Amino acid sequence: MDQLTNHSPIVRSGVVDIGLIVPVLNEQTNLGALLGRLATVLAGGRYTICIVDDGSIDGTVELVEKRARHDQRVVLLQRSKTGSGCRRGGASRAGLSWLLANTTHAQFADVDADGANRPEEVVQGIDLLATTDADVVIASKYVGGAVVTGRPVVRRLGSRIYNLTLRALIDWSIRDYSNTFRIYRRAAAQLLERFDPLYDTPVYMVEMVAIWRSHGLRIVEMPTIYRERRVGTSKVVAGDFLRGAAGGVRVGLAYRAGRFRASRPL
Repeated sequence: MDQLTNHSPIVRSGVVDIGLIVPVLNEQTNLGALLGRLATVLAGGRYTICIVDDGSIDGTVELVEKRARHDQRVVLLQRSKTGSGCRRGGASRAGLSWLLANTTHAQFADVDADGANRPEEVVQGIDLLATTDADVVIASKYVGGAVVTGRPVVRRLGSRIYNLTLRALIDWSIRDYSNTFRIYRRAAAQLLERFDPLYDTPVYMVEMVAIWRSHGLRIVEMPTIYRERRVGTSKVVAGDFLRGAAGGVRVGLAYRAGRFRASRPL
């Protein structure tokens, strides 16, 4: 059996009250399916989906605008991307800031639009927040029960080395720093707002973990079914890998130096 279709049951012990950040850039071919699946798994819950667009020209904006006209829970936030390569971190930060300012959701999640993340796992993360004292749940590729498909060997090896380095620098108990798919409480989201980010690239997702651990927040990992994108083009360019590695090390060293302990008041 294809493990991607062997979904775990959707658990509803946790109350669905969530704001979702979905960064996009030319994801028309993937986004409609994601929005449909999110609507299914979150049905009956209270939620807002903030689509953060970084300048799509393929019809993504028009797709979201059409959806938003019929569903007020879907919001489009448009940015002008600066710099080359992937600016996933800046998009995530912008979406979270908007949701904190304009909603009262108790939980938040970062979800990729390219099909790598299963919407069903959002509910599983909410359930873990409800049944444990965790502040943050990371959908991890490196814990027992996780499944990764379609990812080239070179990327798997690079990810392993990257995460081993960050584990040594920040917190060995956390296995997956690179997966952007997280579910977390409002207090954890508000804590992020008290820090000016070092990066607007995917490295910012490592910053998030460094901030949370610097303030004693409890982070747990749940196994994910991760599927490399099948349709569309990745926004990560070759130079992002080297910059990401250097940035991750910088964040790890900053964590060790206590950079993320002192914060400005809200």
